[in-house]
Amino acid sequence: MLSIAITGAGSGIGLRAARALAAAGHHVLALCRDPDRGRAALADINARAAHPADLVQADLSAPASIEAAAEQLARTAGRLDVLINNAAVFDQTLRAPQFAVDGHELSWTTNHLGPFLLTARLSRLLAAADRPRVINVASKGLLSMPRIRIRFDQLDDPSWYSPTRAYYHAKLAQIMTTFTLAERAAGHLETTCVRVPAVRLDPDRVAAMPWLQRTLYAPKNRMAAPAERLGETYARLATWDGNLPGPYVDEDLRPVRAPAFAYDEAARERLWTVSQAATGHPTWAW
Repeated sequence: MLSIAITGAGSGIGLRAARALAAAGHHVLALCRDPDRGRAALADINARAAHPADLVQADLSAPASIEAAAEQLARTAGRLDVLINNAAVFDQTLRAPQFAVDGHELSWTTNHLGPFLLTARLSRLLAAADRPRVINVASKGLLSMPRIRIRFDQLDDPSWYSPTRAYYHAKLAQIMTTFTLAERAAGHLETTCVRVPAVRLDPDRVAAMPWLQRTLYAPKNRMAAPAERLGETYARLATWDGNLPGPYVDEDLRPVRAPAFAYDEAARERLWTVSQAATGHPTWAW
C-alpha cells in the first residue's frame, strides 16, 4: 500500500485520481482548499475505498495553510510515497490580477510557489519512503506558446497580466522545477511532469460560470478529455512499475518536448533561487 498525497482532490482530475487510488487499496491523503467540498469529496472517495482516505485542508495560495497541512501530514503518515501537485487556479473571468496573502499574484503563488513550498515541506516524508515520487502538472496549451519565458523582472507586475498568460507562465515554472528537482535529488527521488490537455469541467463548475461564458465554453467542454481519463493517468504514474517514462510526458505517458526555455540551465537555477526566496527559504531533504 502506497501513501499518496493529491492536491486539488475535491473535484476534477484530482478527485478521479483519488477515487482510483483509494479503490486500489492505497492510502490517499486528499488535500482540498474548501472544507465543505473536501468533506463531500472524502465521502465520495471513501465510498469506493479499500483503505479509508484522509482529508487535509490546504490552500496553496496561503503559506500558513501549507505549513499546517504539512504538519498534519507528518502526524498522519510516517512516510509519503507519492506527492501529486495537481491543484491549480485558472479563472478566465478575471480581468485584473488578484493578489494572495503572501503579496504575490494569485496564479503565480497558487500554481507555482504553493506547490514548491508544499513539496519542500513534505520532502522529509518523501525521503522516508523507499521509492518516492513527485508528479507535477503542466498544460498542453503551452504548445501555443513555444517562445514563452519566465518574466523574472515582472513576476507580480500587473501590466502583462491576463488569466491565460499567468496560468501558462506558472505552468512553465512547474516544468522547470520538475527538471531541477530531478537533478538535485538524483538517485533519491523520481519526478515527472504531466502535460494535461483540455479537461471536461464538472457540471457544478460549468453552472457557476456567467451565462455568456458558459454558452461560449460549452462546445469546448464537450470536446475536452474526460476527467476520469486523466485521473487514470495520474494513478498509473503514481503506481508505475519501474522507472518513470520521462521527465515530461503527455496524457498517454509518452515522453514529449517541453518549451525551449525549460532547458535553459541558468534560467532553471535562477527560478529555483527566486522560488526559494519567495517561499521563505524552506529546507529540503535532498
